[in-house]
Amino acid sequence: MSYIQQKGFTLAEVLITLGIIGVVAAMTMPSIVGRYKEKQHTIQLQKVYSILSQAFKMAVLEYGEP
Repeated sequence: MSYIQQKGFTLAEVLITLGIIGVVAAMTMPSIVGRYKEKQHTIQLQKVYSILSQAFKMAVLEYGEP
């Protein structure tokens, strides 16, 4: 009786691996999205601060110290 050597993976092994990868991805995505949104808010606040700071400096130059 000769045995045929298997090369590759069974469908079940591939599906289980893809399922595990999907679960891990689903668990990490909210964290990544949260950090992205937090960074966007920080950048927006820095832009607003810069604009307000420039406006204040221009007002001081034009009208003098408050």
